[in-house]
Amino acid sequence: MNKVAIAALMLALGMSPAFAQTGVPGNETKPAGQETSRAECLRNFQAADANRDGTLSVAEAENAKQVVPTNLAMQGPITQAEFLTACTANVPKGG
Repeated sequence: MNKVAIAALMLALGMSPAFAQTGVPGNETKPAGQETSRAECLRNFQAADANRDGTLSVAEAENAKQVVPTNLAMQGPITQAEFLTACTANVPKGG
């Protein structure tokens, strides 16, 4: 009986990561250039702005380079307005 209980416990522990929620649906970032709306661009900026000061420092831009528009990637600091202008330039009309 003890082996059955241990096996059941191991199975339950092994399956628990499958039930873990990794984030809020619809709140994911997209790689730079793949955004389809201004809202996605804003989410990317907010994800990159670690200290929430409204500006990406060189370090923040480097740490989030996958979401920073490529024409801004080597610049810093980057304001939210600069980021959104560069990001939304590639967003399809109506997005």
